[in-house]
Parts: sequence; C-alpha cells; structure tokens
Amino acid sequence: MKTTRPMPSMQGVAAGQIATLTMPIGLTYHALLLKYSGVTLAQMTEIRIKANGRQIFSQSAADLDLTNQYLGLAASSGLLYIPFDRSNLLTRQGQEISAIGTGAPFNNDPNSPAFNPTPLSTLQLEIDLAAGTSPVLSSKAIQSAPRPLGAIIKRRRFNYNQGGAGTFEISDLPKGDLIDKIYIKTSADNLTRVQLERDNFLTFEREPAENNLLQSDGVRVPQTNLFVIDPTERGFGAESIVSAISDFRLKFDASDATNYTIYVDYFGSLGGN
Repeated sequence: MKTTRPMPSMQGVAAGQIATLTMPIGLTYHALLLKYSGVTLAQMTEIRIKANGRQIFSQSAADLDLTNQYLGLAASSGLLYIPFDRSNLLTRQGQEISAIGTGAPFNNDPNSPAFNPTPLSTLQLEIDLAAGTSPVLSSKAIQSAPRPLGAIIKRRRFNYNQGGAGTFEISDLPKGDLIDKIYIKTSADNLTRVQLERDNFLTFEREPAENNLLQSDGVRVPQTNLFVIDPTERGFGAESIVSAISDFRLKFDASDATNYTIYVDYFGSLGGN
C-alpha cells in the first residue's frame, strides 16, 4: 500500500511571492496533493518542480487542472493533484514507471537494480502566487518504497501566437527524449486541424472532432480548447512519439488568430530534454 503523508510546511506563502516546498529525499513520489485557500487556481500562475536544481515541470495551476481532467482525474476544488505517475493506463507498471525515485544508491554496480546513476539530492516544488487574500498552502505526498531515479515525465511549456487565419508551423520544439503527450491549449475555439510531421513524413493528422471522438472512445476525457496528441489515448503505456530525428514539425490550421500554450511531456532521464 502506498503511503499518504504530510509534507513539511511551505515557505514564502504570500501574495506576490514564490511559495516553496522542499520535499524529503528517500521515498518514491507518485503525486503531490496541494491544499489551497485564500488563492485561486488562476492566481497560481506557475507551478514548477525542480530536481537537483533542474526544472522538470512547468505549468499554471489552471492548466494543470485542465490537463488533469483530460486524463480522467477529478476537477480541483480546494485540492489540486500534481501527478508524477501517468494516468489511466492498462498496466500498473505503465502508470508508475515515471514516479520520481529519490532513493540513494546501495552500491556502485551498474548491473544491480539498486544502482542509481543520477541520485537526487534535492526535490522542490515552487508556486508563483501572483495574487490572493491571505493564501494558505499545504501538501501531502503519495509515496512508495525507495527506488533509484529512472525515466520521468518532464513537462515543458512553450508559447506561440498565430496572427490570423491559415496554417501555423512550429519546428523549434526540443528533440531527443521520447514524447508521451503534446497538450495544445488554444485561446479561442478556432483550431480546425493539427498535423505532426517527422522528417517530412506525416504521422498524425486530425480535426478536433475526430480527436475528441477517438480519445473519448479510449481512456481520455476531451476538454474545451485543449487538443492533445496522445499516443497513450487507448491506454497502452508503451506507445510514444520518437523525437530524436532531424526535423520535428507541428502544423496548426485555424480560422482566426489564436494564442497557443503548448505543454510537451518528455519521457526520459533527468539529463534529457
């Protein structure tokens, strides 16, 4: 059975400040449960996770709530779930492979399951509190037994603007690690088609209605103004997008100007994307 345990008190919890939680090292982290009052999701403008000082997660609280609901998780209401596991897959191993192991290495044998090539010495949560009325934050962690740090999900945020109707291309996303998901949040409901090309080969083309239907028939819950390229949409955790190629390109067709907030979930080692 996994444990659910209170985390230490957060520091800097005040409007206009950065609230910080230093997470104890030793066990494996599957998720954090953030309890909040005196502040709204919209006022928590960025949530960051840093491992050994390296940022591995960046997302606004409101967008995290949106992507959680896409994954089939409950909407936030005074409690915000911050997952490190992948959600609603068909096997437990597929879901929990991305948990953050903070256990120290027991020996220096690379062939041993206890060997940890990238041991964590620090793991922190940071939250930008843009406003609020006497914010109060506390957290609990869902944990299991110690294990070495392996492949983890690293959620990166990118922002783009399309000035008018037509096709908009993105070709500068970082490449290297496998990609677990690409979340495309739009400022208006005017996206008409999304394409993904890998080395000039078209690997994905869907209209929003097609994407929503296929993902609803799978294990996902489509959300308004959120288009997701999701290899795991049928529940098979081994599916992913290979990005270690020469050219990786997204194309958006839209009926009018729109702003894009794109979250890419890279799946790999701490030292990767």
